[in-house]
Amino acid sequence: MFRKIVKGITFGLGAYLGYAFIAGNVLLHFKKPKSKEKMKIKGLTDYYGNDEDTGPDKAALFDTQDILLTLHLNLIDSAKKTIKLANFSIKGGVASDLFYGKLLKAADKGVEVYILFDGKGHNLFGISNGKYWALMAHPNINLAFYEEFDWLRPWTWQNRMHDKYMISDKEYVLTGGVNLEDAFFVKDDEEAVYDRNVVIKNDVPERFDESVLKEYTDYFESMWYHPYTSIRPSYILNKYKVLASTSYKQLTEAIEKAEEENRYGAGESIAWDEHFYTTKKVSLVTNAIQRWKKDPYILATLGRFFDEAEESVVFQSPYVVPSKEMREYISLEGTDADIFILTNSMAVSTNFPAISGQQKYLQELSDKTTQLYHFQGKGYIHAKAYLFDRRLSLIGSFNFDPRSSFLSQENLVIIDSYDLAAALGESIKTFARHGIPYKESEKKLVESTAKNTPTPWYKKMILGLFYILLHPLEDLL
Repeated sequence: MFRKIVKGITFGLGAYLGYAFIAGNVLLHFKKPKSKEKMKIKGLTDYYGNDEDTGPDKAALFDTQDILLTLHLNLIDSAKKTIKLANFSIKGGVASDLFYGKLLKAADKGVEVYILFDGKGHNLFGISNGKYWALMAHPNINLAFYEEFDWLRPWTWQNRMHDKYMISDKEYVLTGGVNLEDAFFVKDDEEAVYDRNVVIKNDVPERFDESVLKEYTDYFESMWYHPYTSIRPSYILNKYKVLASTSYKQLTEAIEKAEEENRYGAGESIAWDEHFYTTKKVSLVTNAIQRWKKDPYILATLGRFFDEAEESVVFQSPYVVPSKEMREYISLEGTDADIFILTNSMAVSTNFPAISGQQKYLQELSDKTTQLYHFQGKGYIHAKAYLFDRRLSLIGSFNFDPRSSFLSQENLVIIDSYDLAAALGESIKTFARHGIPYKESEKKLVESTAKNTPTPWYKKMILGLFYILLHPLEDLL
């Protein structure tokens, strides 16, 4: 009898795993998004503003760990009416507690707070999670999750919200690649993760309809009220009221203490006007909100930009995996512009699946670009940015890989500003100086670079294993 039960359980588990693998992975290969011919994609110059005028938005760039947490906390402080936050990942730690504490304090002042997390990337799991109930108990905090885990529908598992942005009133929006995790803010060694944020300010309130703030607000609303999003009802079970109260006290005291002691930059204020650049036009591009394969509007936009660039293309991505399907929308051969790429090396990368996919294309990337740099410094590059003809800056959550192209909700803000483009170019060069060029004899983005750091033997073995296992599952990288 016992053997029959074990056999039945084993059979059932095997059947479920097979069903999940086919429904969640294999069927993706047969789902096709719109072709680029059927998508109405704007060209490079369509995102240029009027040369004789400035737009309603200003933009500021931040790319050092010592300011990124301060930036988030200051932006919450700036809100008077509403905060709308969408983020892919928040993990337990110092940054998480300070962030939740600051949001609770803002809600105490009457600010209406909307928090939208990816359904699988947050730290609010568990019916007895104190942070969850502290947020749920507050009358001014609204909580929602995009595409929560569903055991019975594996085809929803790959539909992720990879966006990371925050809107403060109708005045500011912060976007970039920063997850709400300690590694992005308070680590300063090999565990550090380097990223950047851009803050856009609507500087002319009466021109709000022309501002990218309206585009971000509309995008947030479309995600918040989408059928894939689960909005939590505003209530709290009686048995969790004490837990909620205790957690509220812990979180608010944590931010108050950090501000008093000026730890992690929590007590500092950013002089905004010193950082802002004027812009001619700021725009938003996002992927379509779909399951299975999304219509890849960001990738197709980048593809047209690559084709139309005249002088140079500089881009930075944690990994570069130009899959066969991606190349139906983008080509590295259709431009006369110089192409410079900065990405992580095997030695520093911690994302084994993605970096194993990158290894497959290294020679091809080298052959089809002007120069390819591998970051060799301490820590890990997580930033995603694209710079065209020293004029258009694209910053957001989009990685140059199949997952960001077809599976995840992503956003890129497109900024027409020569001054901000110059600042972004210098930011990328700073990281490139801690990298090594793939081709020694070719044109370089920077002259001074790092020494080659050998990849540990055990890492090579792990990457080799991932290369073999994931070769047929490139769509998921």
